Amino acid sequence: MEQGHILGRGARVFGAVCCALLALLSLLWMGRDVDVAASLPDLWWSWAGSPEAAPESTWGTSLYDPVLVCVYAVAGVTALHSPAAAGALGAAGAVTILLRAPALWTLTADWMQNVDQDLRNRALLSAGVAVTLGAVLLISVAAGRRPSESTGADYLMPDEQPPRRPARGAAATGVVFLAVAALALAAWELRRAAVVGWDAYGRRLSGEHTMYALLQPPVSYGKWAVAAFCFAAALAAAKRTPLSRPLGMTAGALVLGWGAADTSVYLKHEVFEHFGSLGTEHQLQACTGIGLLLSGFVILFALAGRGERDPMAEPLSRWQEPSSPPPW
Repeated sequence: MEQGHILGRGARVFGAVCCALLALLSLLWMGRDVDVAASLPDLWWSWAGSPEAAPESTWGTSLYDPVLVCVYAVAGVTALHSPAAAGALGAAGAVTILLRAPALWTLTADWMQNVDQDLRNRALLSAGVAVTLGAVLLISVAAGRRPSESTGADYLMPDEQPPRRPARGAAATGVVFLAVAALALAAWELRRAAVVGWDAYGRRLSGEHTMYALLQPPVSYGKWAVAAFCFAAALAAAKRTPLSRPLGMTAGALVLGWGAADTSVYLKHEVFEHFGSLGTEHQLQACTGIGLLLSGFVILFALAGRGERDPMAEPLSRWQEPSSPPPW
């Protein structure tokens, strides 16, 4: 979103409705998985990538679903009450397309034919609806912008003020931890490709015989997607654009989700109790899990602050003529 532009009220309400529909889709599939799971811990371990028992039917959701529900909830509330509405809705739309689009081809692949046809059709329909809503969010953000009334923002309603950019310290912190998370995810994926070979790694990218949930993007694709999202957010934070706050917080939520999943698996297998006896690579993997968990918290904390006004987009009071001198 350009500096000095805000999102119109109609676009805000429409975006909040789209977010509610996206959240509802994920919640319905999560509720279906709760019924399929023998217990709630079984569902969590399936999300974390360490399932304890095979369910009666194929899982529908993955770790991304609870994270996306949180993203949609925050974006929907932000759309109605915050100057950062356009950034929040745009980030929600972008991450939806990024993570749901792979299901459009994985669910129709030959190696998914052993899954119940009706279940696959429902998942394919859900993925198509999600991608469509994500695209609609991006279009509504682009079409619903309008110039802020002006400069003297203290006299304007919160949703009429131009979006704030992160403070210098918050932006610098976001850049560092977003870049570290992106590099860590990318480095481990390259390492895995070197270990298993590029042919096997190609199946991890495409999802062939490596997926355990219908709406789950292929494992390695998902890691690269999160890394790319973090890198884009780091670039935006380096420029201190207003978009960097919602973009960085969305990336931080994804990083936090992966860090929580990895750390819980290590705790489950008592990795930290035997840390000294592990090889160097396994120690680094365990440290990466904790690092992602902490990075997610730091990114969210740093970018969730109110931020500061951009002097280049300082609005005039609605009570003040544009040609009038500033009141200070």
